[in-house]
Amino acid sequence: MKILIIRFSSFGDVLLTTPVIRKIKEKYPDSEIDFIVYESFSEAISLNPYIRKLILFNRKKSRDRKYINEVIGNLKKEKYDFVVDLHSKLLSRVIGKSLSDSRTEYLRYKKRKWWKTLLVKAKLITYNADCTIVESYFTALKKLNLYFDRSNIDSGKGDALEFYIDKVKEEEIVKKYNLKNTDYFVLAPGASKFTKKWPFYDELSKKILQNTDSKIFVIGGKEDFGNVKIDKDGKITDLCGKISFKESGVILKYSRIAVVNDSGPFHIARAVGTETFVFFGPTDPKLFSFENRTHLLTNPDCPPHSLYGDDKFPKKYEDCMKNISVDYVFDKIMEKYGKKK
Repeated sequence: MKILIIRFSSFGDVLLTTPVIRKIKEKYPDSEIDFIVYESFSEAISLNPYIRKLILFNRKKSRDRKYINEVIGNLKKEKYDFVVDLHSKLLSRVIGKSLSDSRTEYLRYKKRKWWKTLLVKAKLITYNADCTIVESYFTALKKLNLYFDRSNIDSGKGDALEFYIDKVKEEEIVKKYNLKNTDYFVLAPGASKFTKKWPFYDELSKKILQNTDSKIFVIGGKEDFGNVKIDKDGKITDLCGKISFKESGVILKYSRIAVVNDSGPFHIARAVGTETFVFFGPTDPKLFSFENRTHLLTNPDCPPHSLYGDDKFPKKYEDCMKNISVDYVFDKIMEKYGKKK
């Protein structure tokens, strides 16, 4: 059996497909699974041993009909039995339906109710997720006799994400930054939307350095560089824009504690088993099943009010992230760190 999975973006959503991939392979061990993804998010799924072929789609050409038709033509040659659309937007539907014929069956996951999407976007209601993203992905697999089960949740594994890192590259990063012999925090101040960013990472870094003997690594995109100011003693290393997602995974894997927003590093940290503290403001944490080592930081007076975050806060929720104080966050972290002075 040959299966094509479609999920183009974003980083976290691509990584959230890994429980589905594992379940398919467990039930159908002889199946061949291909995966199509935007090239910029391919590190979320690359090196996965259950994937036969990773197909990289040029995001800049996502509206180029000639390019799309070329991709479809190449995919038709594979003669898939099933195309599983875990993106469920215009581009993925065009590709999925174009591949559908008497041989190939197109399966698509069910997104949230359309009326709920409209009302949340119009700021008329707050947002409560109907189910987790992973659970919703499994709605596409009924014809494969695969269904979501709670075994990972009940055992404390949460979504049971998988993130694969090249062992040679891991050893290089460990050696370069002396990770095995360094007690350190990881701070990831970035996110895809402004309203998902907690604004006090710099203040938190100062408090960590004042009260512990630890060092700090800062990770994220180049746009996040400088959000945490370098200290005069050289205990803060800002790697934003300087390392890949895979390399960030290594930094997270060996860290004592990670502090992140609802973003790519959050999902990587979960997948590599890091003790993780994550901020949720406008978005709904019920979209995920948290692991035992993942801890939520929220403003109890601010309910989820956005599907993906926004470029600015509605006036009603302008203090959503600001009202999660540095002292509160630091005290929560120290409960796990165990070295408060």
